Amino acid sequence: MKIKKIGCGCLVIIITFLAIIFLMSFFINRAQEKRDLEEKNYRENYIEDSAKLAVRIAKRNDLFPSVMIAQSILESNWGRSQLSLEYNNYFGIKAVKKKDGIVFETEEYVEGKSGRYMENFKKYSSKSESFNHYAKLLSTAKRYSKVKTAKDYKEAAKYIQEAGYATDPNYADKIISVIEKYNLNRYDE
Repeated sequence: MKIKKIGCGCLVIIITFLAIIFLMSFFINRAQEKRDLEEKNYRENYIEDSAKLAVRIAKRNDLFPSVMIAQSILESNWGRSQLSLEYNNYFGIKAVKKKDGIVFETEEYVEGKSGRYMENFKKYSSKSESFNHYAKLLSTAKRYSKVKTAKDYKEAAKYIQEAGYATDPNYADKIISVIEKYNLNRYDE
């Protein structure tokens, strides 16, 4: 008789334990689904907000809005980087004069190897000013002259990388990947 009572008690404990595990898993999954939805909404809002600027500015400068949006996503981490939040620099554009910039640590590739370096970045008064300066840079600087001849966003991304916009050897592929993942080329039409 004592064995049955102990066995039933163990069974109750096991069932209770499994129920707790199931409930914890359920609530953890729900919390993750909520975070995933919030992130998806945040990204959609960032794209929509940035597209308004990018379409207007890119078209005026014979650039691809999709590339502009994708680069702003990559360079500002969806507008969450400290550089974009505090200094409205959405493209990681460096400042020529020390007094015009703010120093931040950044990842750069030197001789194919990634490293962390302190660099001087430009400060802007608004997101619009950042987008306009990026467009001016790409449409007037001689080293980016091929970008304006690009037939599509893939070619534009390739020319941007070739001109040395970023030191990452996979930069063009990253731009293209963001464009394709979020269907940003719809803004090029």
